[in-house]
Amino acid sequence: MITRHRTRYFLALITIVLVTCSFTGCNDDPVDVPAKKPFNIGMVTFAGYAPLYLAKHKGYFGDLEVNLKRIEEIPSIRAGVIRGDLDAYLATPDIALDTNAKPVGKAVWAIDESAGGDGVVVSGGIHNLSDLKGKKVAAEPGLPPNFVFLYLLHQSGLSTKDVAFQDMSTQNAAAAFTSGAVDAAGIYEPYLSTAMKQRKGSRVVISSAQMPDMIVDLIFVRDDVATSRQADVARIIEGWRKAIAFIKENPDEANNVMAGSFNLSVNDFKDVVSGIKWLDLQENRRLFGTDGAPGSLYKNFTVVGDVLRRHRPDVYNATTEEHLGRAFIQTIRE
Repeated sequence: MITRHRTRYFLALITIVLVTCSFTGCNDDPVDVPAKKPFNIGMVTFAGYAPLYLAKHKGYFGDLEVNLKRIEEIPSIRAGVIRGDLDAYLATPDIALDTNAKPVGKAVWAIDESAGGDGVVVSGGIHNLSDLKGKKVAAEPGLPPNFVFLYLLHQSGLSTKDVAFQDMSTQNAAAAFTSGAVDAAGIYEPYLSTAMKQRKGSRVVISSAQMPDMIVDLIFVRDDVATSRQADVARIIEGWRKAIAFIKENPDEANNVMAGSFNLSVNDFKDVVSGIKWLDLQENRRLFGTDGAPGSLYKNFTVVGDVLRRHRPDVYNATTEEHLGRAFIQTIRE
């Protein structure tokens, strides 16, 4: 039996509903809700980015639609960011800074580091770095192995003018070195190890293992996106972190998914990423540091720019303040 008290309650509820309908209209027509904007990330085809594909496969980005767009030419990636087609892109500092105009975006997170995956292999006839002078060297401009080679020259007091440089793809550079057509090559794994084994007496004179915290892939976010879509940027970082945790806990399943994203067998995938270290919160805090004590990434960012300008003076003189930001890292409480 409904008491008088309950009767008053139901009458009041009906009144509220009627008043609400008079203002908003009560009908069965659906309300148009703006669709959530997708988040577009540009990148070259590189298996080191595989955890992002795993994160998407596992639904770690939640309701955010993340499009991982493979664009093989770096200028096209830059153009996509400038036009607004891309919200972010992935690149190492040497790739991001190797431009005559102001680089686009600000790095908010480090995803991987080359820990020996990029290097320079030389023939047995090169005993000292000074022996490189006048020798034929092959590398693919715009890629980390080419920067490792430039860094090697920089450390030796040489420049590209001191060698007979040949611009060719990594695969062709490896083949040219193996055949003896060139005396040195800047290449990445697995070509690096294979080329050294196939040419008797050759050796890897420097690799990214001797350049800690320098060949690091970063998520560069467009400036306006970092401001207006902070929750989405945080979701990308969270998705990456969840993927890294899954890899540690379920390596077999993770490798199957990631290898499939690049049409590789699991064994081939493992070979390709063998010289790569995926980074999580602890490494990011170390690399970016604090406002009072910037991490090693800041110093190396400047070194990379200096090396690039030594070989090509018209490279834009970018500052760390413009292109590195630790704000998103600082919001993570753990």
